Amino acid sequence: MQLCFRLRDDKKYLYLMKQWILFLFSKTFLKTAFFSVFGVLFVLAGVLWWMNSTTQHGKTVVVPDIRLLELSEAVEALEAVGLSYEVIDSTHYVPGVKEGAVVEVFPKAYAEVKLGRTLFLSTNPSSLPKYPLPNYKDQLVSYVLSKFEDKGFFVDSLVLVPDLSHDLVLKVIDEKGVLAEEQTPYQTGSHFVLYVSGGESDRNAFLPDLIGLTYSQAQQTLMTYSLNLGATIIDGEINDTAAAFVLRQFPEFQMDAEVPVGSSVDLWLTSDSSAAYVPQAPPLDSLPQ
Repeated sequence: MQLCFRLRDDKKYLYLMKQWILFLFSKTFLKTAFFSVFGVLFVLAGVLWWMNSTTQHGKTVVVPDIRLLELSEAVEALEAVGLSYEVIDSTHYVPGVKEGAVVEVFPKAYAEVKLGRTLFLSTNPSSLPKYPLPNYKDQLVSYVLSKFEDKGFFVDSLVLVPDLSHDLVLKVIDEKGVLAEEQTPYQTGSHFVLYVSGGESDRNAFLPDLIGLTYSQAQQTLMTYSLNLGATIIDGEINDTAAAFVLRQFPEFQMDAEVPVGSSVDLWLTSDSSAAYVPQAPPLDSLPQ
């Protein structure tokens, strides 16, 4: 009896297997399988195409140098290479740069980025902020210079006035020739002349070595030594004078050389930092005998 049931089950299993194999090779199944695989491949190809067109995978461009350009010119340069932009800061004033011009960009110039990348720009304010003139009376000139620099004010020159004191600021004259009172609001970027006490007798100051310094660093150094900037001669083409390097100075630097306080020093500027570099002479004991 058990053998009979077992034979029936085996026949039923073989029958079902035969029907399943016939179904796998039937036109209905093959057509369904074909369209299913085709549909999956079509959807996958569409997703890959969308991702490639959206993320610009594999397509890169070099960020152009748009610093110091007006915003409209910078936008044209970015759009020309397929980049977009967003202005994230326009409050910090940079002296010597046009109002509304680009002062910073991220990612930085010449970086390689994906096509369509959004760059973040900082621009100079279109309207210059005003700051109160720092307290300067009877303050050391070095201290006053630093305070003026913090506000974005320019000190064009120092005028030495005979006085019992030394290196104290007595008065400040603005670019209109008017006495500038302490705490009076002035636009950042305004220019001033400082009148500084020079003692009762003639005094001398050591002549600093300015070769290799930037123009702005040389100006600051001269004022620290109670000296004035004289003529400025440009060697070649320079886009940013403040960042140019001092190639030569007159009077020339000599160790322990002194000049009268308030003297002017002429500067020759270059954009090539290597040309302004003066290598140090090796110590005598290192020279071959």
